[in-house]
Parts: sequence; C-alpha cells; structure tokens
Amino acid sequence: MKAIGIHHHGDASQLVPLELPEPAPGPHQVRVRVIASSVNPADIRARSVAPGPRRIERQFPLVLGYDVSGIVDAVGPGVDDLAVGDEVFGSPSLFGQGANAERVVADSRTLARKPEALSHEQAACLSLAGVTAWECLSRARPAPGATVLVTAGAGGVGHLQLQLARHLGLRGVATASRPESTALCRDLGAAVVLDHITQDVGQACRDLTGGAGVAVAFDNAGGRALDQALDAVAPMGTVVSIVPTPAPVADRLFMKAASLLYHVMGAATIWRLDPHAQGRALAAVAELAAQGHIRPIVSASYPVRELAQAHRAIESGRTIGKIAIRVAEGW
Repeated sequence: MKAIGIHHHGDASQLVPLELPEPAPGPHQVRVRVIASSVNPADIRARSVAPGPRRIERQFPLVLGYDVSGIVDAVGPGVDDLAVGDEVFGSPSLFGQGANAERVVADSRTLARKPEALSHEQAACLSLAGVTAWECLSRARPAPGATVLVTAGAGGVGHLQLQLARHLGLRGVATASRPESTALCRDLGAAVVLDHITQDVGQACRDLTGGAGVAVAFDNAGGRALDQALDAVAPMGTVVSIVPTPAPVADRLFMKAASLLYHVMGAATIWRLDPHAQGRALAAVAELAAQGHIRPIVSASYPVRELAQAHRAIESGRTIGKIAIRVAEGW
C-alpha cells in the first residue's frame, strides 16, 4: 500500500513515500479507500520535534492525516451501520495511522456518511475542524444572543466556529489581519472583525459589550491569541482553547471567576468515556452542511505527493480555511 509518512520527527522534509501492508479492520472498525485527506495543526505537532515530553508517543513509520473522506471497502466485526461501498468521512484516531495512504482503518462509530452536497475534498476538510468547532461551542454553551470572540476567525476551526455561531444566533466577533481573511470572516457571519495586530482586542471587546467582555472567547491559535482571549473574556465567562500552549493564566482569570477549558477533538471518545460521542458530533456537523448552514472553505488542494508543500503552507500561518490533500489520484 502506498503512503506518505515519516521515519523520524522533524521538519516537512521528513515526509517521504512509504510502502506498507494494507491494514485490516478490527472490531467496530471499517477500512476506507481514501479519496481525500486534509492537513491540520495536529499533523504539524505530530510530525515536528516536540519542545518537551510528547503528549502522544508515536510508532514509526508514521502516516499522518487526521481527516479522511472515501469509500468503505472492508468491514470489521461489530459494524452494522456501514457497508462496503458507503461513502464516509471522519477523523482517524489521533493515536494511530492517518489517511495519507491508499487505505486507512477507523472506528465506524466516529464516522458519518458523506453529505451528497460535498465533494470528497470538502468533506475531508470538514471532519476534524468541524467536530472541534462543534464540540467547543457545546462545551462553552453560550446563551442565545451572547457575544463570542473567535480568534483566527479565517482559520481551519475559526471559519467553522463563525458559521456555527451565526446559525446558533450568537454575535460573533472575529480576529484577523489581512484583507482576504477579514473579508472571509465578514462573509461567514462575523458581526465585527478586529485586527489582532494593530488593535487592543480585549479593550475592543469590552467596548462592544458595554464594558463587560465577551461571554466566550475561543483560542484557536495559542500564543498572542490566547493572551487576547484571556483579556477579552467577561467575568464568569469561559475561554476555550484548542492549542496546548503553556501560559500563566490563573492570575488573569481568578478575579473574574472566569474559566479556561482545553479541548481536544473527540475527547470523550479518545478517553473511552463515550465511543459514540465523536460520531454524534460529526453527524450533527454533516447535517448542518447538508442543509447549507455551514461550508468548509477549501483554499488550496495538493496531490498527496506534494504533502510536504502543504505542511509548509500550514506552518506559514498565512492560510485561510482548509487545505485539502488529493490522495486517490495524487501519487
């Protein structure tokens, strides 16, 4: 089986062609013939040399690619809701082998049927980021009409959070800096777009909310974005971060009695609290996409043989929306 992966942690040059045995589906698993994948910051963290202890230990050779859209071509024991020939999408386990390969196995309970309205490239770009966006909003539970801050609003998760916020009747405030990212945030429903480079985001959020601050602030980038989220959140509010960025936050939140939640996509499923949780979230996202309420923005598409270039594009920090990887015809 053809794949692109790594033998060692390092920069994008470590991504090389591999020949691997075809995986066989185990209990509750299906094997998917991969049509498309995508690149997420999770891929970059898994590939790169970690600055400290690794959060997930990896086995080599390692295939990355934590989004998949394709066609079921084998079914393991205990699977009764999917069959060979079904078009599906979802996220392979963050602990295992990814979808930058001709075939990948995934827990059937974490997958959903691909909406007919989406191409395989669009579906691959919706799974991990879409579930993350959905679960972050579900954990924060902002009240209808609340003002929420979405940092990196034109990014992979942010652009979907803005659409979900609009659908849920929330007032979305986004951060962006370049004209194209600012325009995308407005197009996707942001009521206000703040320049995170030139503006005091925290003060601007307080000005927009009568001095209170936002009910929920989503940190989608870490670093300065987390700092701005901590400043912007209201007393008794919630910051939700998807980036494992260490920062001294207690002094920033304590007197506001505000909360910081870290979120990892599919956490309830990853930690075996609920094997169906990730699949339910994905099914909800798929339904919203089928109804036209949300859409993944695919800003670029690379054949899998150019996966290293796609990784470098993500690392530049200048991409908007999502980057698709054409696997089936990209060798």
